Amino acid sequence: MNQTTSWTTDRIQAFLHRFFGEGNDAWPKMDPKHSWTARTEPFVKIALGDNDAPIVLPRWVAANQSYSMYAIARDPADVGRTAELIEAFAGPTYIYCNMERGGLRPTLLNRDDPVERAVIDLAGERSTFRLTTGESDKYRQGLTDALLLMQQTYLRRPPRLWRVVKPVGRLIAEFDAALAAGGEAASLDLLEQLAAAGGLTATNLAHLKLKRLDRLGAGTKVLEFPALQDVARQDPPAPVKAAILNAVYTVALEEPLAARNLEAAKSNLITHGRAVPELLAGDPRSYGPQAMTVLLLACVILKNAEAARRFVTAAEDLDQTPEIPTLVLNEANALIAQASDDLDASTVAQPDESADTATPINDWPALFFALAEGDSAAKDALDEEQWTLWPTPAEHDGTLAEFLDGLSDGAARELWRAVGSFIDAVGYDDPAPECAHAFIRNAVLFNRYSPGDLAALQALMEIALRAAPSAEQYAEILKDIGSDTDRWVAPERASAVLDFVDRLFLAACPDPEARTSLCSRLLGPLSAHSRRLNESDLAFARRLSDDLGIDFSWVSVGEEGGEGPEAEFPSATLLLYSLDEAVLIRCKEELKRLAPAVKVLTAYDHVGTPQLRQKTRSADVIVVATRCAKHAATGFIDQNKITKHVGYANGSGSASLLRAAVDTLRLAAAEA
Repeated sequence: MNQTTSWTTDRIQAFLHRFFGEGNDAWPKMDPKHSWTARTEPFVKIALGDNDAPIVLPRWVAANQSYSMYAIARDPADVGRTAELIEAFAGPTYIYCNMERGGLRPTLLNRDDPVERAVIDLAGERSTFRLTTGESDKYRQGLTDALLLMQQTYLRRPPRLWRVVKPVGRLIAEFDAALAAGGEAASLDLLEQLAAAGGLTATNLAHLKLKRLDRLGAGTKVLEFPALQDVARQDPPAPVKAAILNAVYTVALEEPLAARNLEAAKSNLITHGRAVPELLAGDPRSYGPQAMTVLLLACVILKNAEAARRFVTAAEDLDQTPEIPTLVLNEANALIAQASDDLDASTVAQPDESADTATPINDWPALFFALAEGDSAAKDALDEEQWTLWPTPAEHDGTLAEFLDGLSDGAARELWRAVGSFIDAVGYDDPAPECAHAFIRNAVLFNRYSPGDLAALQALMEIALRAAPSAEQYAEILKDIGSDTDRWVAPERASAVLDFVDRLFLAACPDPEARTSLCSRLLGPLSAHSRRLNESDLAFARRLSDDLGIDFSWVSVGEEGGEGPEAEFPSATLLLYSLDEAVLIRCKEELKRLAPAVKVLTAYDHVGTPQLRQKTRSADVIVVATRCAKHAATGFIDQNKITKHVGYANGSGSASLLRAAVDTLRLAAAEA
């Protein structure tokens, strides 16, 4: 591991003296005669030992009687693995309040705190988990014992690599798949892995971050992104340009254009759109109507008739003109009409024609073939999202599936690079079940069970089942999904597992026996470890058991006589957003049981509406499922929200939305 090579014994020893110095009464000055030496010294010995186990140390502040444990990954690339270890040994039983955003996240440490500054100086900003628990001695002792057992077990494991280093291309493919499938936390984890792994330039990493922010509808954060002007100036890929343009629209133009105030829109664009002039070049055909609106109004302000003609022509070809505000279209057409009569339209159209001739890949079969051959043009087509201009993959469904199944192992691995684009292109409207099933077989063949891959696998299953397969096809899909469940079904992935079961319950079922068999394999391991589930996962697991008529025992810590974490929430208004109405209904029903004092609003609008504005502004907490989310709606929510408490589901099913809702409600209550 890269970082651990600089962690000499002397350096760790110096860190320990700072950690147990001012602000920490757990082991003052590391005095061997102190009464708590026996409890603290085992952690210190492991920290100083010749090993790669995460460093775990206690902190006690006598002044306010607060207790916490710090778990430090020895390499930034190991943060995800460290989180999984902590969840497996301590889980929600002892660290419930830290289980946010679909899983355990590193803590943003305080540089002004002498103890946390020592941690930052040793391990950096985002490699440490600050773990807290209930105030009783029972929970504090339990957390301490669980983490010591975690370290001791880790040290006794058979020698093996702590992590398998994945190629950057594989990580990017997982990132794209997680983003398309709505895996918010998974996509963030992959970004952190890419940053830690190296191999990407700062510019390329910035592109991925902007794509992710765009998917979340976080327009303000896009425009506040460091060095945004430099990113725009370097001719980024089309999706990055679209992310910037979408952000400008939601932040600067949406409100004044809705009020038909063109002058205010122009003024806002000048203020917030400093990067836009750099984006006028290039092929605009993959942009949506929001981005095209920004470009047209920029042309009007800059009096660039040539570019305006190009954008109007592209909008007409894409049938976008009904979605572009009439005020802006009229201004653009007036500018074009005032231009010189000798403006040669064929010359203006040349950028589009050159883009066509320079891109031999113009449909999904051509993309699959190019990927299998290792053609660099395939990567360009994916990076530029040229597939947005093609007919849906459903038109080539059988051909694509047959091609996927006939590939050698090496070529088949390369095709996973397209799975995120495939999921996005299919959306909710055009299922391509045969190709989705072929991608499922690909995932199983190559053991694609990382959190990002699981989000994609669940989306592929949902696509395949939405097309009403025959009983034989249905059983085959479920057989493939369940062939390796022992590799990925575990309590720490409970919400992902429950999303699979939820989708199976919501989909039409031509073979009840096949469904019961797979659901039993998915739910069984969770039932055996139900005490390690948090209350949202446990509640939804019980519901699914009842829905499916599968008799499993679901026991919480509190039901065994322990205190258990409190599940009470104060009165609040919660807005849930997803394009899947059935998911919203099921999540709302469970929240009524878990949080009866919370008023739950739901929305599945594709665009901003007065009703969505009213719900957004009245919400104390907002939770969004981003799979196939529309920028017009998610950006609208971001601009109209009053609350700072916004959460994102790590998937598109009811379980992941419910977990995100409970976690965000709990965080809001803690900060109230």
